[in-house]
Amino acid sequence: MNLYRQSNGLPSRLGPGRERKRLIAASALVIVLFVFDIFSGGQVRAQARDSVSSVWKLGVSAGKAVRGSGFFSSRAALEKENAALKDQLARSQVRAAAYQALKDENAALRGMLRISENELGITAPVVSSFRASPYGTFLVGAGSSDAVTPGSLVLTEENFVIGRVADVSPHSALVNELFAPNVSTDALIRGAGVSVDGQGGGNARANVPREVQVEIGDPVTSPVLKGRTIGVVGAVEEDPASAYKRVYIRLPVNLAALQFVYLLKQ
Repeated sequence: MNLYRQSNGLPSRLGPGRERKRLIAASALVIVLFVFDIFSGGQVRAQARDSVSSVWKLGVSAGKAVRGSGFFSSRAALEKENAALKDQLARSQVRAAAYQALKDENAALRGMLRISENELGITAPVVSSFRASPYGTFLVGAGSSDAVTPGSLVLTEENFVIGRVADVSPHSALVNELFAPNVSTDALIRGAGVSVDGQGGGNARANVPREVQVEIGDPVTSPVLKGRTIGVVGAVEEDPASAYKRVYIRLPVNLAALQFVYLLKQ
């Protein structure tokens, strides 16, 4: 057992000896080179300096070659060009959006111009969101200073009546939507007199006698509004057990995107 333990610990005792031998050998090599350099008149140092100089020159040449190739300058130029193109694209998108908005506005104003050729009134911008009002009202940018009076009819560029002026201030007017919830309007569908009940959002409904042939797309007019069109039939529901059919009416106009309206002067 003792012999086993001694032999098992032998490598650990020899480890430091090997390190000392390596250190002595390295020191001896340095001394030999130093002595040789002295007797050779500094040839060893000269050779070392030449080797280092050659390596340095090689590195410098490689650096000049890389710079001369234009790699870094080309990459910087590409990054600059990409940034310029992104900026140009963003400005183009802004101009395109502005152009589209101006195009839509001009189209709306041309529609109002057609109405003004036959109707006395004024074109006014919509200054409040239809979606923001929970009461079926909206504001327009024209008022008593523009000869707008309560009761004036409000038309879209397609000549649909969408409301009446309820209140007027010098430079604005409050409009009640014709299809606002709990608002009823006398109307005609295929010659049949009905009461149209507003549902909000440009939608309404009415009950029509079952024998009346109603089709999708039929215009809905109102005799109390001088026979003007207030909507079109969007859908029809029939119940064989009922004497009436349910007709759903809509405005073929996106109220949320409405920019201008035409206010008739009384």
